[in-house]
Amino acid sequence: MNFDLNDFRLILNIAETHNLTRAAERCFISTPAASNRIRNLELQLGLKILERSSQGVTLTEIGQIYLKYAKNIYHNLECLKGELAEFNQLIQGKLSIAANTTAITEYIPKALSEYLITHPHVDVNLKEMTSEEIIQMVQDQRVDLGIISGEINTHHLQTRSLISSQLILIAPKMHPILDIEHLTLSDIIQYSLVSLHEGSAIQQFLYKLAQQLDKKINIRVQVSSYDSICQMVAAGAGISIIPLAAFQRLQHIHPQLAHKDIYEKWAQRSFQICSTDFEDLSQFAKDFILCLQAHIH
Repeated sequence: MNFDLNDFRLILNIAETHNLTRAAERCFISTPAASNRIRNLELQLGLKILERSSQGVTLTEIGQIYLKYAKNIYHNLECLKGELAEFNQLIQGKLSIAANTTAITEYIPKALSEYLITHPHVDVNLKEMTSEEIIQMVQDQRVDLGIISGEINTHHLQTRSLISSQLILIAPKMHPILDIEHLTLSDIIQYSLVSLHEGSAIQQFLYKLAQQLDKKINIRVQVSSYDSICQMVAAGAGISIIPLAAFQRLQHIHPQLAHKDIYEKWAQRSFQICSTDFEDLSQFAKDFILCLQAHIH
């Protein structure tokens, strides 16, 4: 039985798009050519790998097995490219990372700045997601590395500890909420909040916490950065929950703000980096981990 990398690529794109025409476009072939490839593959296997319906195309159980190995093959090819590049003294490739809001704003930037200088031929694709979404992306091998926080089931992924952090409340000095001795989320959501933009990982995290209390969060202002949050809170637009690391970075700019610890377990967060297998990573991915660890510690 002969296997063709182009067939693997086509199946990967069908799984992502659920549409044969769009999958064909991604592979730079015509739709009839894609149909012929699928037909020939099914004849060769003696098994059906696609189900067609008015909603599009989906993979059969056999197709899902084929997809699993297609993902592994393309992941291994990226690793091979990275390792072979070392012999030319030129590390090159694409590094994909999924991380939550705090990791992207507080821990990755300085490390990434140095990494890009020492690895000029590596392109980095950085995605902001919730920790649950990151776990799924790493499991599906759609990203090389994930940076997550909190108590979360990492299933069979390998993890390495990075740093412990916490979420805090910020408010203008003299705000009445600062007088509460043991502050909780129930106390905080009695007031209007300033938050990051809709869809940010930290905002989704807080929404889920509020849902568990059967409460709603009143988001009065949404902005694009922690710096903007501090400006809005200082101007009296509301209070906010942000990482302690962000407040420590910005508090000298906003001396009119005060912060207070939150006495709940969810506010204490341990950051981890995760992968399907650290040993199987390309050398440039391993280099990024070392660079990140050096900057954090």
